[in-house]
Amino acid sequence: MIFTRNLILGAGLAGLSAAASLPREETLVLERESEVGGLCRSREVDGFTFDCTGHLLHLKDPGIRDLVHTLLPRCFESVERKSLIYSKGVYTGYPFQANTYGLPREVIRECVVGFVEALLKRGEPAGGADRNFQEWVLSTFGEGIARHFMFPYNEKLYRVDLNEMECGWVSWSIPRPSLDEVVRGSLGMEVKGLGYNPQFLYPRKGGIDAIPKALQSRCGEIRLGAEVRSVDLLSQRVRLESGEEIGYERLLSTLPLDALLRILNPLPEPALGKARGKLRAVRVVNINLGVDRSAVLPGHWVYFPEPQFPFYRVGSPTNYSSGVAPRGCSSLYVEVARRRDEPLDEAALVEEVLEALERVKILRRGDRIVAREVLVLDPAYVVYDHFRQQALPSILRILERYGVISTGRFGAWEYGSMESALKQGRDAAQRLLGGERARAGGRG
Repeated sequence: MIFTRNLILGAGLAGLSAAASLPREETLVLERESEVGGLCRSREVDGFTFDCTGHLLHLKDPGIRDLVHTLLPRCFESVERKSLIYSKGVYTGYPFQANTYGLPREVIRECVVGFVEALLKRGEPAGGADRNFQEWVLSTFGEGIARHFMFPYNEKLYRVDLNEMECGWVSWSIPRPSLDEVVRGSLGMEVKGLGYNPQFLYPRKGGIDAIPKALQSRCGEIRLGAEVRSVDLLSQRVRLESGEEIGYERLLSTLPLDALLRILNPLPEPALGKARGKLRAVRVVNINLGVDRSAVLPGHWVYFPEPQFPFYRVGSPTNYSSGVAPRGCSSLYVEVARRRDEPLDEAALVEEVLEALERVKILRRGDRIVAREVLVLDPAYVVYDHFRQQALPSILRILERYGVISTGRFGAWEYGSMESALKQGRDAAQRLLGGERARAGGRG
């Protein structure tokens, strides 16, 4: 058995960011895949560069901004977002709730009137906090916006009844326009700049995997193809599928939290066992397509709330980067959400997607598909249900009592950006080092 002071499980952005912040000679990273990056990876397919669906960088934290630009100077192009919604047979601007112009007049009326009614109700004496996401949508946006976009889109993405979801996660991810913005957007005065990503960064050349590859150069030892079979929190060691055992002093896990709970052996506390199988997420079938025609999509990405289309979003990297496809071609990423227990026939789904892309006139009947790739991202989005809300804090506290920090998008079982994953890894490393300094001070 070998021993390392700092053991990190997973070489996605959070794991690499943590490793880059810890002493190289004292840190080992285990990654089951053959390359680093997690979901932030890119592949070359028949001359096209495909990411794992859309991966766009937003930088607000000064430390993370400095890190990225130091690692990759002059690498990124800054792009102003152009995202759209397709519904009722027309394209409207993002976000839906502030750009209803162009929809049927009755739909616009329902959305604006519903928003005003919800606004007036919020001014009445409090009737209690919203109990779930469904109630939050109605009380925030009103019945029209809820019925025509918020409900169908989020049901398509999360694959659950929206009253099963809590609403503590919505503050940063769903734009909340003012009444003036809603009215202006209904009259054709396009409302821009709402949301957390009005501008984004993307590499001038190649794919988004430039970030994990650059981070890798700052890390100590990273073992690829090293899948963890079990974690023993009591004896502080992990066993790999190869049979090798690795002892550690401090453990930082960026594995999906549900996967970590499954491989704990022995199980140190019953509460962790009770959580097994109860943390919910959706998987995403990511269909990447290379098309022998330019400008097939009117925008960077488009949301599809209506049930007659199997996908909830379609994006085109060639609309924001010229270096990801052969000249004169377009690339598409198509995202379809499925529950993790739903059966999946990939071939049939691809045919359904291609037919729907033709129906919505993104593809033409004569288009040549010159590159194709299907990826299943599992997990892809955490379901913020009531069990997660109640159980997650205690799960993370118990793990910390046994010397484990579980962090990153799926380690913390949350929805977050690339920047948040980088920040979580950095902050977790600082916590490990802070704990060491505190112990050293205590010994003094």
